[in-house]
Amino acid sequence: MHRAGSELHRRQVLSGLTGHHARVSEQSRLRTRRDSGMRSLIRLKIFLLIAAVALAQTATSRITGTVSDASGALVPGAMVTARHEATGVTYTQLTTEAGLYAFSSLPVGTYTITVALPGFKTANKTGNILEVNTPLVINMSLEVGGITETVSIAAEAEVLQTSNAAIGNVVERKAILDLPLNGRNPLALIALEPGVVQRSAGAAGSGIHVNGARDRSVNVTVDGIEANESSVPNPLSNLYRLNPDNVQEYKVTTNNATPEEGRNSGASVSVATRSGTNEFHGTLFEFVRNTALNANEFFASAQGTPKPEIKMHQFGFEAGGPIRKNKTFFFGSWQGQNTKFAQPIDQTFGIPRMYTPTALSGIFRYLVTDPVNPLVLNGQTITRNSPLLVDPATGAYRPGVHDCATASELNCVRSFNMFSNDPLRIGADPKTLALFKTYPLPNSYIVGDGLNTAGYMWNPPTSNEGPNYMARVDHTFNDRNTVFVRWLQADNNTRQGDPLNARPQVFPGFPPLGEVFRATKNLAISYRQTISSHVVNEFTAGFARFVFLFTQGEANPAFPDVLPFTSSPGGTNNAFNNMVSLPYINTPRTFRAVTTPQFLDNLSIVTGAHVFRTGANVRLYEHNDQRGQPGGTNVTPLMSFMQNIRTPPGFNTPLVGARSIDATDSNNLNGAINDILGIPARLSQVFLGDLSSDAFLPFRSGKGVTLWNLGHRLKQYNFYFQDEWKLRQNVTLNYGVRWEINPAPSEAAGRVYVPDKPIVGAGLVTFRKTDRWYERNNANAIAPRVGIAWSPRPNFVIRSGYGIAFDPIASFQVTAVSGKVPGLTFSCSATVGGTTTPGCASAPDVRIGQGFPLELPPPTVKPSSFLTPPEQLLTNAPALTLFDQKLKLPTVHQWNLTIEHELPWGVVAQASYIGRRGTRLLRPYDVNQINADPILPSFVIMQQNMRNGCRPDGTGCANGVAVPIVTSGIVSSTFVNSSITQSDLTLNGAGNFAGRVEQTTLASKLRLNQ
Repeated sequence: MHRAGSELHRRQVLSGLTGHHARVSEQSRLRTRRDSGMRSLIRLKIFLLIAAVALAQTATSRITGTVSDASGALVPGAMVTARHEATGVTYTQLTTEAGLYAFSSLPVGTYTITVALPGFKTANKTGNILEVNTPLVINMSLEVGGITETVSIAAEAEVLQTSNAAIGNVVERKAILDLPLNGRNPLALIALEPGVVQRSAGAAGSGIHVNGARDRSVNVTVDGIEANESSVPNPLSNLYRLNPDNVQEYKVTTNNATPEEGRNSGASVSVATRSGTNEFHGTLFEFVRNTALNANEFFASAQGTPKPEIKMHQFGFEAGGPIRKNKTFFFGSWQGQNTKFAQPIDQTFGIPRMYTPTALSGIFRYLVTDPVNPLVLNGQTITRNSPLLVDPATGAYRPGVHDCATASELNCVRSFNMFSNDPLRIGADPKTLALFKTYPLPNSYIVGDGLNTAGYMWNPPTSNEGPNYMARVDHTFNDRNTVFVRWLQADNNTRQGDPLNARPQVFPGFPPLGEVFRATKNLAISYRQTISSHVVNEFTAGFARFVFLFTQGEANPAFPDVLPFTSSPGGTNNAFNNMVSLPYINTPRTFRAVTTPQFLDNLSIVTGAHVFRTGANVRLYEHNDQRGQPGGTNVTPLMSFMQNIRTPPGFNTPLVGARSIDATDSNNLNGAINDILGIPARLSQVFLGDLSSDAFLPFRSGKGVTLWNLGHRLKQYNFYFQDEWKLRQNVTLNYGVRWEINPAPSEAAGRVYVPDKPIVGAGLVTFRKTDRWYERNNANAIAPRVGIAWSPRPNFVIRSGYGIAFDPIASFQVTAVSGKVPGLTFSCSATVGGTTTPGCASAPDVRIGQGFPLELPPPTVKPSSFLTPPEQLLTNAPALTLFDQKLKLPTVHQWNLTIEHELPWGVVAQASYIGRRGTRLLRPYDVNQINADPILPSFVIMQQNMRNGCRPDGTGCANGVAVPIVTSGIVSSTFVNSSITQSDLTLNGAGNFAGRVEQTTLASKLRLNQ
């Protein structure tokens, strides 16, 4: 400070004594200093490129402006001071020869700007609000007078954006505090931004789309450090549990972000956390929400189901203040949460079904109807079992429904005793019957068949709990060096069920189908240095880490010692018949942990009418995955009792007929026999392959089970340069470029397998081990961006811009591909009394109680034998998924035109045209799909043959025409003459016919790879 003050004093003396000559001398010194600064810049940038330090999207901002005299002439050499009003920290610099100043990498907050120059009165402007990633323009005017005289004015909020063409808004702290927030999630306000659309139904990924962008093209940072679930980014998920107490504000950029603001084409969200000030402050809070005064839903009340329950309890504190005034500040917050829900099960899972007590006693009931005079109830004709036969709440017969008194009576309910008709005289299986009897009694007969199966309506509980913390310390060493350290940590656990993923507690007293445990940590350490009057550097390092554990079947304390059943949302399963629900599953956990070390560096240089900013980016993703479902395949044993696979052997069940049991009821009877008497139909199991030992592994491993483990490694190296050029006082041009290098992802243990040759047109391929998932490193992703802001009048601005953005792949996409490597899994299927997959053990013809096995031994085939997939039908071929070896980054072109006009009473009218065009967007496609062009001419010939009384292939008549796809050997005459093909020809279903050719024939001459 002393040296800077002495230099200023000397300049003042020269200016006062020699007038014009002093100004020339001053400009010479400015050029010399600038040249020196540029040499320092070159040396520093070389260091940055070698060290590969990182990204520019921080939680700071900058103040720029010009200083002019009363005539409007720009004034160089004026001393400009920016003072943070809450902390007292000051920043100083001189205006350039173009009268420009720029304070870069400033903490957000309210600033006082002071300008001093001998011969002019000191100008002082207070109350200037600087918002995150939103440059603030403060132009100052000096009046002739003594430097000891001060002209002070209070700033008005800058309502027009005049520094760049980016589209976006800042969500201020006032909005965060005043607007209602569901769950105290400040990021929920992102959904209110223009152009943001949130889908809740059928949404893949996050369900958040910004101006038509794909829903994973978003990026959220907290104090510059990534805060996404980087495997499936969602800006509203609030992974790190930010709350209104620890967020100062955040910026949402939705179109044509400047090069420094980030990489993605959708939304760029920059969050600034709160820091301490010179005043001590603190808050204790507690929020309670319940349903004490809520009414029940009409239909739930009619069925006697209790009303849904919500009990939300959030509590905590925040505190901040000075450790040393004007130097060191602290801020901390803690929030606890205990939220309990009880929602109707049909809203998250479907109504679970069970056998009625009568059915579990061995009695299967079925309706026999008179085909001439069928049963009619409430105007509806009933010909088989139906919920309409019984009271929906009790299951008692409705008036007009009764048991048959004689064997010949019709329009009544007959019974079949499954136990007494058992040819082995074993009766109910002790294991399956014991399981069914642990179910509660049914209380809803609106599902099921009304007589043998029914449902159970209730409100299963679930809870969310877990604290979150934030601590931050800011320190100012001197006017050139400042630093802050910030720590975020949060736990958010969903217990007693996972209704979001349709894994609730199915019945009271049973463990849930799954729980979710989430743990996150986020660290930011930032250092700001004023290298010279016009050069500022900001370096930030940190990491983000999140851990997700979906317990699934492991939520059951008995796991894995359970019957091998699994189910899907809605209770559907391939184990029991009649849609009877399973109270548990045997699917193992899904675990993923993503750790992302990150480094940020931004260098700002002010010279002439330019504010140059440049930086580099490195993110190092470490995604470790452990799951029992690689590629969506459940690597577990599965026992099936399905009657359509195996009809109960030896049972003398009623014959299907007009005066006997209906066909559907007959199938349900066979299913009930298999379920209750424990007669298995099939035992299947998917085994996990270990390509290193070339063996398939057993389901159990020690006290646990065998899980698929993989460690994805993704690296991103990004660089940027931009210039904010003040062409005129009212015209600002922004231009710059991003260079993004995204090497192909790799795997920590080298478990990467890709085809050894191009797939299309190369014949059979062999998957070989390599070091990355595709060849292209995408090192030439250059993204130019340009924008201009013109303010022809003080209350009017026109902005326009164009830019290119890239969307890197998410690590979850790598997980999907890596789970489809041939040989990774192998499915064994052993049908009792039927076929068995070659290489697999067969299933004995015994019942559960007679010692039927609960799992199969590993197959004798080797995983390596599948690395060269043979030519086979599409319906039989394994589902292999791989990356295009020449994969390029999804590229999005963005442009906009915006007009803003400040109206009276602080109202701003804004109209924007926003355009975007996406190219190279990621999508799945069949690389060996048939060429359908030759099919249509043959289809027309076959139709003509049928009109002439011939068979479709042209035989069977005198004037038939040969069909090219038959004569060339693509398909057979049997295929085209089938009744299904004739139906396609009659209905003009060329597309359906082509689909059958694709699925059920090799169609070798239509496929590129054959």
